Amino acid sequence: MLGRSAIIGNVSVTAETPVEALVEAANNAPPNDHPLDSRRNVIAFTGDTTAFMAGTYFIPITTVIVGLASLLTTDKTLIGVVGMVWSVSWFLPQLVAARMVRGKHRQKPYLMIPSLIGRNLFLVIALWLFFTQAVDPLLTVWVLIISLAIFNVMDALAGVTWFDMMSRTLSPRMRARVISIGQFGGGLLGIGAALIVQRLLAPEGPAFPNNYAIIFICAWVCMVISLAIIAFMRETPMAEAEQQHAASTNFVSSLMESLREDQMLRRVLAVRALTGIEIMAASFYLVFAREQLGVGDSAIGTFNIAIIVGGLAGVAVFGWLADRFTSLSVIRASAGLQFLSPALALAFVGIAVALNVSPTIALIGFFTIFLMRGAIEHSLMLGIMGYVIDSAPQRHRAMYVGALNTLSGVVALSPVVGGIIIDAFTVRGLPNLAYALVFGLVAICVAVGIRLSMKLPAVKAD
Repeated sequence: MLGRSAIIGNVSVTAETPVEALVEAANNAPPNDHPLDSRRNVIAFTGDTTAFMAGTYFIPITTVIVGLASLLTTDKTLIGVVGMVWSVSWFLPQLVAARMVRGKHRQKPYLMIPSLIGRNLFLVIALWLFFTQAVDPLLTVWVLIISLAIFNVMDALAGVTWFDMMSRTLSPRMRARVISIGQFGGGLLGIGAALIVQRLLAPEGPAFPNNYAIIFICAWVCMVISLAIIAFMRETPMAEAEQQHAASTNFVSSLMESLREDQMLRRVLAVRALTGIEIMAASFYLVFAREQLGVGDSAIGTFNIAIIVGGLAGVAVFGWLADRFTSLSVIRASAGLQFLSPALALAFVGIAVALNVSPTIALIGFFTIFLMRGAIEHSLMLGIMGYVIDSAPQRHRAMYVGALNTLSGVVALSPVVGGIIIDAFTVRGLPNLAYALVFGLVAICVAVGIRLSMKLPAVKAD
């Protein structure tokens, strides 16, 4: 497995193991005799979350990846594509992934095999940067886009499986604790990751693009460790009655029926669509701060630290809310941050027009925005995802998660719209108006989403 070995059942798995052998090994694994919240599974999910989160802290989409893209092209629409590809290519395939996983008695192959394929793409990006030195910037942008897309399509299948398996092996309260501890541990490691990124991107660091290549290698190593840990998880198979029901019904018909009859599903999808559009503004926070407020390239590392610190605070607060109350309280709290971050960015547009704001003040302001961004990025599993898992019938759980995430993928297309708006007004000499329109539109949509979240039905804490 990417140069390491893992265990599925009693079979040693390496990078050379054929895919068919992986499937057979997982399907022939000994029956699970681990009770709900077993220590083995608690450790596996916690360690996996910690290592995976540490890896993502090397390459935050709104700082490092968008920062790399902005050094390769000035095309705002193309930068918008880079900003959205992480979310879109993970979210959009989820209904297909849910259909593949639905009704499967043993799901572990659908977690391990796509992860083995997808996580190598970080190494591909690093090697491309090392050996080509990005001499063709446009081609390098597309290599970045395609590699990230393939990784996330593979991780989409693994992600649906991961959530469904977690819901059957951990209780709601333990799941909230595991996610909180895993994300907090990942955040602590992420502080070190941010410091490494800051050093690599500093003027005295390695030359471009070798600095970014090293960053992607660090992310890849963390993902390998994550996968090695989760391989030791023992799944609880789906109940026979639920499996037979899922196998005997049509996926599309079941989804349409649920959308018609389940008011909770319709409302939670509407809330996700309206609050999730904050990603359109987030994709251009860094670009606006650099181009309109004079914040330097070295601020990328500083903003990366802000995301990590905000993430740690978010995990602590959201984890407490989910454990003390329910996931619904996390949805509402995170939606508040999704409104405040574009609203503050909009205020800086006004300041930029009325005053000659100093880069230092801009750095402080956007440090605050990225603090909120870090917290927002840690609200998904504890908030709206946890809410859907807790509320959905077991036989439809994967389908509900897939529907939620596919909608999120559609919403994640919005950075392209933002890029088109910004480009259209910038060529007319009105860049600040463009950013004001994007940030203001996002703030209005999120405000409506907050209003709708107040109508979501409560869920049980246990």
